[in-house]
Amino acid sequence: MKKKFLLIALIGFASVWAYGQESSELDAKFNKWSIEGGIGLTKPWQNFTEGYGSATPGFLATELGVRYMISEYFGFKVDFGYNKFAEGDDFMDFETNSYRLGLQGVLNVGRMMNFQNWTQTVGLLAHGGIGAGYLDYKRVEMDKDYVGNVLAGLTAQFKLSPRIALNLDGTTVANIRQNEAFDGGKGNKNDLGMVFNGTVGLSIYLGKEKSHADWYFRDDEKYKVLDSKIAGLEGRIRKLEDNTAAKSDLEKTQGAVDVIAKDVDALKNAKAPESYDEFVKKLVNDGYINVYFDFNSTKVQGASSNSVSFMKAYLAKNTGATVDVQGFADELGSDDYNQKLSQKRADAVVKLLTEAGIDGSRLNAVGKGKDASVDKSSAQARQLARRVTFMVK
Repeated sequence: MKKKFLLIALIGFASVWAYGQESSELDAKFNKWSIEGGIGLTKPWQNFTEGYGSATPGFLATELGVRYMISEYFGFKVDFGYNKFAEGDDFMDFETNSYRLGLQGVLNVGRMMNFQNWTQTVGLLAHGGIGAGYLDYKRVEMDKDYVGNVLAGLTAQFKLSPRIALNLDGTTVANIRQNEAFDGGKGNKNDLGMVFNGTVGLSIYLGKEKSHADWYFRDDEKYKVLDSKIAGLEGRIRKLEDNTAAKSDLEKTQGAVDVIAKDVDALKNAKAPESYDEFVKKLVNDGYINVYFDFNSTKVQGASSNSVSFMKAYLAKNTGATVDVQGFADELGSDDYNQKLSQKRADAVVKLLTEAGIDGSRLNAVGKGKDASVDKSSAQARQLARRVTFMVK
């Protein structure tokens, strides 16, 4: 049993180290240090003498540590842990205190599984390593029982702010060369003690950057997200062609592909911005984030809901920003009608953002009338004119 735990620990260390070395080749700016602590319940099992046993679960398990992330995928942490073991109902009285100090590798499983594609506030860390400690048996007079440790666990993260995350952790600890039973009874035939700890705690992120490695999102990953959208739209085109779809629907979808492809090319060729927030602001003000509408409609197209969500996330993060929401219409119809239609489109997007939690006082709906910059004779170009744009102030 001991050899299995040691082998698992060594394989885990080698794997996460290799992954971390590979993923840290690209330069990135993020905070690397965090202070972490937690408190919760514990359960030791096996290796009790007859008549003794612990509560299921029992109180108390605590931990306090410091973590350093080499990249947004891999890091290390040094942590101190304390457990108090005591009798459960219908068992004889005992009390044992356990202390340990460990070194663990940490793997950002949430990032490896692309959690960022669907959430920016939920994460998952895996950790494992080795340590040393001792057990202090209170019911018998004996020297401290010094042991080695092999640890492994998972931590669910919930981002509360750029500086704080809530952690729910489950960790299994194997005590190697534990001479006595958990209650202090003489002899341990397995020479091994097993403990499971479940804790709730916090990570406090340190550093001058805006994001910690746990939540950092590289620019090249942003491009992958946009590229995946292009691939999805191109797949839709092929499906429509296979089903002999109407020409107008094909043109509309191809137009959306062309717009996103243009955005991706512009992003990849752009000069690196001084900050991510300024970079996003420039993209918005340069017209790369648009909300589109069907002909003579004030209902947002389904594919454009991502643009509304993007602006909602930006405004929620940048609470001091205000935005002009600018509506446009194509050139078909009278100027007066197009002015009213463009205003209604701007109002529709403002309504969506306020319903999503953005203060309406930060949003100014402006009807800009018709957009005469596109070719009026082209149905595909007119689709690009039927839109709402944003101007961040």
